[in-house]
Amino acid sequence: MKIQKVEQSYNTVQNAAHATSFKGVNLGSQITELLPNKKAISMLSKFKKFNGEGGGILINSIGTGAIAPLFIAFNPLVKAPKDATPEQKKDVENTKKYTAMRQPISAVLAILIQFGLQKPMDIALDSLFNNPNVAKHLWLSLDQSALNNDGYVERKIAKEMNKEKSHFKDKKAYKEELQKRVAAYKEEQLNKVIKNLKDNKQIKIGSRIVENKELARVINKQIDSYLEDARSFLQDEKGILFYKDRAEILMNNEEELKRILTNLPSDEKALDSYLKKQLANTKNTDVKTILQEIIDYPSKELRESRCARTLQRCDTIRKACGGTYNSEKYVQSMLDDNSYLRKFILKLEDCKVKNLDAADLNTVKKQIKNVIEACSYSSDNVRADRIFKNAFTFLTDKNQLSNKIHKDIAKCYKTVIGNRYKGFNQLAKIVIGALITVPVTCTALNWVYPRFMDIFFPKLSGKKGGDK
Repeated sequence: MKIQKVEQSYNTVQNAAHATSFKGVNLGSQITELLPNKKAISMLSKFKKFNGEGGGILINSIGTGAIAPLFIAFNPLVKAPKDATPEQKKDVENTKKYTAMRQPISAVLAILIQFGLQKPMDIALDSLFNNPNVAKHLWLSLDQSALNNDGYVERKIAKEMNKEKSHFKDKKAYKEELQKRVAAYKEEQLNKVIKNLKDNKQIKIGSRIVENKELARVINKQIDSYLEDARSFLQDEKGILFYKDRAEILMNNEEELKRILTNLPSDEKALDSYLKKQLANTKNTDVKTILQEIIDYPSKELRESRCARTLQRCDTIRKACGGTYNSEKYVQSMLDDNSYLRKFILKLEDCKVKNLDAADLNTVKKQIKNVIEACSYSSDNVRADRIFKNAFTFLTDKNQLSNKIHKDIAKCYKTVIGNRYKGFNQLAKIVIGALITVPVTCTALNWVYPRFMDIFFPKLSGKKGGDK
């Protein structure tokens, strides 16, 4: 799940409070802390380093070298005949052990050769499709020269910094400067693509123009993202019942909650102590529930935001009921919000191009214009303003919205090309592996294996104490 979407859902509650945005807060880690299986998730996240093909080779090699030999050396299905002599039985056991030793040697060679070639192959392929002088001769659908991938940009900037022979006080300072320049370079590239998209409604890659049907397909994909955001505001029956019950709790205890949650201590420890003291002092079980939820948040920023949202929600609930709280009116307001959202979603869905093959420049221009219209709303629309006020996707300012949508389309195109390139990269390395890497590894194994066994396990190899 994208953090932006989680943050949007977290910050904007349907028919509830308008939340504050969490600038500077790592929501990914904060949300993980709130999950019931956070320890298991934290443990699994440590295995991220094994992601990708390199991690697959490493894990496969560990299994080949450490586990497979045991099943080969002690395979109960392979045994000498019943009438075999002790020497024959010993020979069978030695043969199994000799065969088993091939596995760890194979694993070591796989790590040295296959794993060792991963990075050079990635660099070589990146150079082909990110370098404008080379990429212009290759498929446009894989051309990343206008929007380079992260690895290529980092290597490019690192080379430039090395040529400058700049001095940094430590490795951390060097990395910070590197990341700063990388971010600036990527932003510059993105802005160039965005400008051309805004001016000409085209994505230009070097001297080539992305086909209209391809651009329309990308915009359709971006519309899907907007639709997902819009649907996140819809409330199902369970959600409506939850917010109905929560509204009862808040409105029935509004005065006490205002007293407790106003003028909070600014220090984190003092805030924690204050909330726990209030929890212990109140006799109201509903207020206890609210306070315990606030205390359970893992950081000061989230606790403060939840306190503010709780107070704001009371005002929002009252407004949703026309000024005076009423349970039935509040439920009806949520149902009316759902009805408005469904119409909003249908309007957004109509922006998608159905016949992509027939898409031309005018189609793309009209599509972008329709998306801007569909994602905008009037600040005079009380219902829309209450639903979307703190959303990231839907805005009242059309100029600001236009800038955002053009940027989203450019970033979506980069993601599409990036994903397409990853698939090609994997396929290319499979082909390279089948034609070069695997034959080299097998040849090396056939040469190393018998010599290794002769040196370190001569009895098993048959060099001493019997036939091979």
